[in-house]
Amino acid sequence: MTELPFLAGIASDRPALLDDAGGQWLSYGGLTAEARGWAARMPGPRGLVLLYARNDIASVAALLGALAAGHAVALLDPRLPEETRADLEALYQPTWIIGRSAGQLDHPGGEGPLHPDLALLLSTSGSTGSPKLVRLSLAALTANALGIAEVLDIRCDDVAAGYLPLHYSYGLSVLTSHLVRGAGIRLTEAGLMEAGFWPALRDAGVTHMPGVPFHYQVMLRLGLARLGLSRLRSMTQAGGALDTALRARVHAHMAASGGRFFVLYGQTEASPRMTTLPHDEFPEAPASVGRPLPGCRIEILDPDAAGQGEVVFVGPNVMLGYAETRADLGRGDVLQGRLHTGDVGYLDKAGRLVLTGRVKRVAKIYGLRVNLDEVEALANETGVAAVTQTGDSLTIHVATRGDTDQDGELTRAILARLQQRFTLPLTSYRFRIVADIPRTDRGKIDYAHLETPR
Repeated sequence: MTELPFLAGIASDRPALLDDAGGQWLSYGGLTAEARGWAARMPGPRGLVLLYARNDIASVAALLGALAAGHAVALLDPRLPEETRADLEALYQPTWIIGRSAGQLDHPGGEGPLHPDLALLLSTSGSTGSPKLVRLSLAALTANALGIAEVLDIRCDDVAAGYLPLHYSYGLSVLTSHLVRGAGIRLTEAGLMEAGFWPALRDAGVTHMPGVPFHYQVMLRLGLARLGLSRLRSMTQAGGALDTALRARVHAHMAASGGRFFVLYGQTEASPRMTTLPHDEFPEAPASVGRPLPGCRIEILDPDAAGQGEVVFVGPNVMLGYAETRADLGRGDVLQGRLHTGDVGYLDKAGRLVLTGRVKRVAKIYGLRVNLDEVEALANETGVAAVTQTGDSLTIHVATRGDTDQDGELTRAILARLQQRFTLPLTSYRFRIVADIPRTDRGKIDYAHLETPR
């Protein structure tokens, strides 16, 4: 058995985890004992562990224990349908399965190649159950956790709100970046709008609050000052672009209360964090996602006249590659620390990254290249909208205001704003009123469902 990952040099009496089961905080010494208990239950040669990870102490201990026992672990959503679970288990042939039900350990005894550097497998697609997984090494995960802890100045007396799913790379990074500093994590399965969520965070003395754009929209509606997190020291936002005006409101709130607000950029393929915009630099660069983590760099591939091109990330936290079959788990480092993100952006004069869209979100309309994300951002200045391409036109999906006249006024206002900015003919735009803009469980616009009438 190897040393437990992320816990080197942490005092055993420090509080580590608290979950919805209540009771007392589990100390780092207690977490170590529970993790070693899980490792002892999975003896034998190195194998693949499928862990249906809940936001609870048992799942964290099982993860650490499996890694310490030398196994590779695939973190999966416990809410996946039975059919999807069965398909994944048949495809990847795991040696061990944890969490089919709470605390359950099964030993199907599957075998197959595992590269020596492979430690963790994560999905990039949330709860869809896609068989495509990201292959990560323990070195990459550790480098990322230490880099995040450094730029966010995480301290041993911090307490993170651990409500983002652990099978989601952002949620996992909140956990690991606090573990490496001996800080506490208040784990919860509850959502922001559920009874007991905010009292639980207040009682735990949460100092760090992460969130994706959807979470910040909810928190702003509730009122940041009314959340009652008196010890809050930092907030981070990742998981997609949040409207700049909303970011400014969060920044102003944290500045007024003596805290800090960080804008983050990452992908699961980078373990996941790539860049961070410090709190103090937000006023001068509100559209930026900041600079790369220590020891990493950003390159712009084939920049155009304006300096925009595909964003390439280089660093020790880049994945080994993808896996779509059991045989892929035996493959080595395909990317060699160099990740083509598929995002388009540029570096400002201070070396900060500004994202402007996706390589695959560039449409050809009447022979002109149109950045759909740029159109979408402009439309969202007036209403709640999403933009897709339909043939030779742009479809502007607009969330209804519940009234036909108001919806008509809204679409006319959006069209006027688009005409101010772009030179596309009027026939390029097609408006569609929808009940709401569908989002994935990670808060990003679900374009596949958006384009399918419901």
